[in-house]
Amino acid sequence: MLGEYGPLIIFSMIITSGIVISSPLGKSMKFPLTDTRRMLLGLVVVETGTLLTSMWTEVIHREIAATGGTNFCAADGLVQCGSVIGDPKYSEIFGISWGMIGMISFSVLLYLAISLFFGPRDKMANVWLSIAFLLSLPGLIGVAWLVIVELFLVDGAPHICPYCTAVHVGMVATVVILYVLRNQNEEGKWDIAIN
Repeated sequence: MLGEYGPLIIFSMIITSGIVISSPLGKSMKFPLTDTRRMLLGLVVVETGTLLTSMWTEVIHREIAATGGTNFCAADGLVQCGSVIGDPKYSEIFGISWGMIGMISFSVLLYLAISLFFGPRDKMANVWLSIAFLLSLPGLIGVAWLVIVELFLVDGAPHICPYCTAVHVGMVATVVILYVLRNQNEEGKWDIAIN
């Protein structure tokens, strides 16, 4: 079995792969895609990994809520998620767990990224791109808040939740990739040629 951090390794590899694909390093990988579509592919991969990680944090949250503990992530020490994801005061906002918020958010963002990847010449592509970018921005506020919670607010702080950190990296990467793509689009560098 992969152990408590096996899924984290898999999800982190997916997120990292997407970041690499969409970065300038991805150009040297010789994908048979235009620069824009390569970056959109990287965005799809990042968001897929982040969605999977959000789902896993929801599994951890529900197990802690049901049983008071989990075998899916360490429950004590500096690097652990039990006290962060299981904290009744900080693990939810308006009665919705952060994992569920991540699942919903990344499902919408992934849908938009897939739509842009397969339809970059659609008349509405620039609108969908702007909507995706604007929808991603509140995620940065969520990341900042959750980092504060991990470092200062949960019992026994600081605690670093590795699954949460993977979601944070994926969220920041999503915003950056969307920002670059949006700038490309606004500057007329949106490369939509058929490959």
